[in-house]
Formats: sequence, structure tokens, C-alpha cells
Amino acid sequence: MKKRPKKMLFELPVADEIDGLATSSPRFEVRAFEYDRREQRANLNYSPCKGQIVLVICGEKGTVLARDAVTGKWTLPSGRVGAAEEVTAAAKRVAKSECGVGVRGLDLVGMYDVVWHFSDISIKRLHLVYAALTDDQCFEIGPSMGREAKFFLNIPQSVLEDDLVAAALGDCSNK
Repeated sequence: MKKRPKKMLFELPVADEIDGLATSSPRFEVRAFEYDRREQRANLNYSPCKGQIVLVICGEKGTVLARDAVTGKWTLPSGRVGAAEEVTAAAKRVAKSECGVGVRGLDLVGMYDVVWHFSDISIKRLHLVYAALTDDQCFEIGPSMGREAKFFLNIPQSVLEDDLVAAALGDCSNK
């Protein structure tokens, strides 16, 4: 990898929260992912956060995927954890806002240490992967609202090309 930016932004929960997650969860390895985005500048125009939620939501009709608003590709629903937000509350909020579904049975199945290297800064953010269940059969959002979610009985190969998404699905299938 070429020369990395000299500045790094850390977006992590406070130490007490990480300790709480570690003691209340089964043992698992923290996985590391790095993404080279040096061809673009980082967009830092968002509220401070302390991590990212990644959800693997399963229901009677399959696994929920959300269409990424920027790329148009299907992926796992995800969103940032607000600076003052409790992690499981953030997971429920992300499920509702990104997919329009309610969830139950949230189980933390992985912690991923993710770094994006942009041209001007590197951003390091903890990703918390949750397995969740939904009883909902349909979504309260759609393309007309600028978001789209859908159940998939079989995960498209294009979704599995992202190493982080593939790891999250694998970690949840081992659950």
C-alpha cells in the first residue's frame, strides 16, 4: 500500500462500553479490514459517532438487504452509532430507518476494526455486527422514500464480494 495520510480520525466507543460489550458477548476474534480510498477525499460532513452497526436481519422470507443510496448496490443494513447513543438502541434504529423493519433477539456476533485510507485522512471505526430476527413480512420504506430494502432467500454473489459483508454473514451463520 502506498504512503498513508498522516492524520487519523478514531471513531470508537469509550473503554467502558467496549468492556461491557466484551463481557456480555461470546468469545470471538476482532477482525481487521482496510480499504484504500486514496483516490478520493474523506467526507467528514456528519455528526460525531462512536462506531458503526452492521445488521444481519433474518426473517421468514430470507435475509434483509438494503440498497446503498450512493452505489445502488445491495448490502447489509448499516449505520453509525451516535456519540450519546446506546449501541443496541442504535441497532434497532438502523433496522427501522434503513429497512423499515422491527427486530428482536439482537446478538453481537463480531467486532471489526475498519480503516479507510483517503487522500487526506484515515478513518478508523469499530463496526459491531449483530444478528437479528424480524417477524415483519414487508417493509415500511421503499424506493419512493429514497431507501429500499428487500428479503433475499439467496444472497447475490455481488454482495459477497465485499470482504466485510461476507465475514458478517459468515459470523452470523455460525451463530
